[in-house]
Amino acid sequence: MKKIEIEEDLYKYILANIEEFGETPSQILRRLLGLSTQEQTQPDISPESHQPEEIKKDDLIDVTPPELPTEEIIQHDNNLSLPDSLANGVSALFSDPTFKSEPIITNKFKMMLTAMYYENKAGFIVAANTTRGRTRDYLGQNLETLLASDNKEEVAQLKASKPHNIPYTPYWVITNANTGRKRIILTQMMASMGYPHHLIERIKDEI
Repeated sequence: MKKIEIEEDLYKYILANIEEFGETPSQILRRLLGLSTQEQTQPDISPESHQPEEIKKDDLIDVTPPELPTEEIIQHDNNLSLPDSLANGVSALFSDPTFKSEPIITNKFKMMLTAMYYENKAGFIVAANTTRGRTRDYLGQNLETLLASDNKEEVAQLKASKPHNIPYTPYWVITNANTGRKRIILTQMMASMGYPHHLIERIKDEI
């Protein structure tokens, strides 16, 4: 295994193209370049990572999302004062007692997105437009428009993704993804927004 040094913008580009949490830079580059994976070596993984991920209450909800009425999905109120815990950026949020004691992964996920939005609104808007899966967007502002669509299949898929409003923002985010996918969304968003490597690396410890 050879080690090379790459510039910061290339590193962020690699992170922005993660498709599965735990993908190594080599695996991402091989996929992007269309190279064979036959001789790809296994990543050096710590013993802890071999343990199955703990199933949390939030993940169980994600697996079996309830059918929500349209009214429940689209109601939100962003005219409240932004709490200090969300107003001081991601670095401060990681140390905030409210964030650290929050037991629900989806709530922590949304708290991080709110902090990112207010730390860099312009960067967040750009990142939200480019952070998506193979078949669906992860974030968006047009929930009401989609719910008003005559395409019943599209509306059903939207409801199944359990979109939640990102508190104090005009954005919505899917929440039926498991913890690993939530980490990927945050990693891609933070890489696109230019967050430093040491903060991006903390996602796996905080979410």
